[in-house]
Amino acid sequence: MADKVTVFVGPSLGRDRPTSPAIDVDYRAPASQGDFIAAAVELPKAMVLLDGYFEHVPAVHHKEILWALDQGIPVYGASSIGALRAAELSRFGMIGVGKIYESFASGELERDDEVALVHGPAEVHYEPLSEPLVNIRSTLSFAIDAQVVDEDFAESLINRAKAVFYPQRTFGRLLGELDSQADLVQAERLASWLPGGRRDQKRMDAVACIVRATSDLQKSSGECGRSGSGFVFTNAFAQLVLCTATGLPLGSRVARALVELSADTIAGLSSASVAAGATALVLDRATRGPVPIRSLGETVKSFLEHVPGGDIGTWMKSRNLDLDTLSLILEELARIDRSSDAAEELLYRTIHSRLKIR
Repeated sequence: MADKVTVFVGPSLGRDRPTSPAIDVDYRAPASQGDFIAAAVELPKAMVLLDGYFEHVPAVHHKEILWALDQGIPVYGASSIGALRAAELSRFGMIGVGKIYESFASGELERDDEVALVHGPAEVHYEPLSEPLVNIRSTLSFAIDAQVVDEDFAESLINRAKAVFYPQRTFGRLLGELDSQADLVQAERLASWLPGGRRDQKRMDAVACIVRATSDLQKSSGECGRSGSGFVFTNAFAQLVLCTATGLPLGSRVARALVELSADTIAGLSSASVAAGATALVLDRATRGPVPIRSLGETVKSFLEHVPGGDIGTWMKSRNLDLDTLSLILEELARIDRSSDAAEELLYRTIHSRLKIR
């Protein structure tokens, strides 16, 4: 089986996507929060973040990438949100590729909206409906070199573009709002030149990033993106993993891996309230609907069988659990339909890992 590289991409590549004869390039939709960690638990040979959602849904969280790096998965970023995250996380091992990444890493670019655009749905291959500012900059730089426009005109267009909300950025709008005769002459030249001269910097960087990731993998150098500093589990990361798991079918391999990861995460935290809240969250949402009520007595009996010596008071005190918190956990466990193997497994994993029974 070919090694797999997972790539999150949308408008940066559209329908024309590079392939590799030796590497399985697993193209996925632009990433939102949770998508990256869901892919990372499958342990691909490498991961590439290019495009991702933001504004209306939570964006890819830094901790998702850091966890992947800590597992030894090389993570590459370019083009759009991938370039932003790579600039932010390069010191932890994320590999940035391309001109856009370099501009953010050097501080030449700082604003997130430099890479923002609106696009169509997957059915039309995420066709761009506006022009990202990084592409406007690259195109105008190329136009200056080709002596189509001068530097002053290019700078004035960039300033106009920066003042416009990103969904409304198009060359047509920018060139249609000019007043002076001199600007109109250059605008006409630029408009005639654009069909063949426009530079899609995001696409160029995206292709370069995929080529770099697949090339590195074929070299089999043994190098990886591990940061070496160790990943720190946090309450927020535990909740993120659980929220991701509960949005997937309970019996799916990825959901089970995420539940297992969250169990390990919560087991390493000291807050009993976090464990209780996370348990309630995963059991509430995992079945995507009403949860059958099962006997609380049956759950309590099963729980007590796992308490060393049956000494519940000592066990609770050693874990800083009060009766209300323990009751909440047991009530949530009782709501599982234990007739299925998946639910039975989840029950005992929860008892062992979230309640930290030894």
